[in-house]
Amino acid sequence: MATPENAGVLEHFPSREECVIADLLERQASTRGEETFVVFPAETWTFAEAAQRAWQLGAGLIRENVAPGEPVCVWSPTRPELIQSWFGINAAGAVYTPLNLAARGSFLEHALNLAGARVLIAHGGLVDRLVGLELPRLEVVVTIGETPATDLPWRVIDFAALLETRGSARPMLACPTEPWDNFAIVYTSGTTGPSKGVQLSYASHRLYADSLVWPDIGPGDRFMISVPMSHVAGTSLTYAMLQRGGAVVLPGTFEAKSFWDEVRRYRATATFIIHGMVSFLLGQPAGENDAENPLRYVYMGPLTQVETFARRFGVRIYTGFGMTELPLALRSGLNPTSETTVGRPFNPDYECRLVDEHDLPVPDGTPGELIVRHRHPWVINSGYKDMPEATARAWRNGWFHTGDQLLVDPAGEWMYVDRTKDAIRRRGENISSYEVEAEVLSHDAVDQVAAIAVPNPDLEDSAGDQEVMVVIVPVAGRTIDPLELVEYLIPRMPRHMVPRFVEIVDELPRTPSFKIKKEELRAAGVTPDTWDRERAGVRLRRERLS
Repeated sequence: MATPENAGVLEHFPSREECVIADLLERQASTRGEETFVVFPAETWTFAEAAQRAWQLGAGLIRENVAPGEPVCVWSPTRPELIQSWFGINAAGAVYTPLNLAARGSFLEHALNLAGARVLIAHGGLVDRLVGLELPRLEVVVTIGETPATDLPWRVIDFAALLETRGSARPMLACPTEPWDNFAIVYTSGTTGPSKGVQLSYASHRLYADSLVWPDIGPGDRFMISVPMSHVAGTSLTYAMLQRGGAVVLPGTFEAKSFWDEVRRYRATATFIIHGMVSFLLGQPAGENDAENPLRYVYMGPLTQVETFARRFGVRIYTGFGMTELPLALRSGLNPTSETTVGRPFNPDYECRLVDEHDLPVPDGTPGELIVRHRHPWVINSGYKDMPEATARAWRNGWFHTGDQLLVDPAGEWMYVDRTKDAIRRRGENISSYEVEAEVLSHDAVDQVAAIAVPNPDLEDSAGDQEVMVVIVPVAGRTIDPLELVEYLIPRMPRHMVPRFVEIVDELPRTPSFKIKKEELRAAGVTPDTWDRERAGVRLRRERLS
């Protein structure tokens, strides 16, 4: 069993049997066949059942001429068909490419076209958003759940019709899937341009799973995952339990009122929570039996109210530093006393440095950008799909550049400071200011706009959660009604990207080279003249899909 001191250390580059999902499914189906692997609200899969479902879906995709290495997009809430799609896509040698449930408009069009997928597996309640988009590569839409309300210009088939039921053998591929092959493309925030598709190999997810999941979690444990499977946390935690012979619990969505009931009902022993979830959970009425639950470990990112949360709920908490592109390079111990720490380098396979803008090391105690490299190839990320310039920038000088500022305190703890990238973090979602600005500029009364992150005023500790604010210069002679602007944006943007705060100004502060001084706008933040969407009664609720 791994220990905290050696977890994540790859003694050798992983073999196919050690990291390729179809190989792991085949092995666990053989050795742990009737043990529980995936728990949904209405059904449970054993390892053998998970493998059989993967083989059925994989064979169906091959029948649709899906080739190894071909991206297949999946757009669905977390439910059995989504997990079957993911595993089946990989069983066919193809690349799982999940879409954010909130995707719509140009954001959705960009994601689908960047993937270049011919096949989209989507919940029937979402597909009407495809109408009117320019999607030249898309050919087939496989629908899950309800029947689409809209006629689509592509061939539409039902999910059940895609399944191969004549046999349950693993699909045979002309060439085996290798550890360096892409298992997924996961989208992350664009910072100076549109969102990027991060290409992740099987070897990278092996490392992610090893570093994100506490070392002694394994057979007999149940990891409850409330984050979407369009996030690398969702896929890597599921992968980790497949690899380790434990189980995953997938309740579908996070609900603070029912969270601890679900923990007890599903007998979950570990879970992953983000900053905003902590506030909601601590905001629930306290009970005498709060600590009487089966949870052993909680990964919390970023940290907030650690002592209060650990004491009230009787859990051990840890955190770390990772990204969609980067398996954890830093990880804390249990129940850290500092809430700004992201831990320490714990994996000798990694090199971690803090550098200035020239990639030169900064003095001790000085903030610098975290850059990393690993002794094995393929295990961090394989670049951004069809974005060679962005890949070259991120990997310049042979190091992966995180774009985040950290410093090391005198005790050797690595502390998170700030982003150097122009991105916004809201409710666990990375938001591209570029994409927000592009949609706001499509309004005919907007001349100039800057999208920035501001602290969430509704949280006592908002360091890990931000709100979107746009500062706008109207077209000469025009006025802008913030409410009308937001109503214009709602059908065009993912829910989490719609600005909460709108400020109308005569001009934006700029440098001599005409770049917007966003640091000045962030420093000013919300002012008495700022319009607040939520104070105006416009609250955007999460869609419920059956």
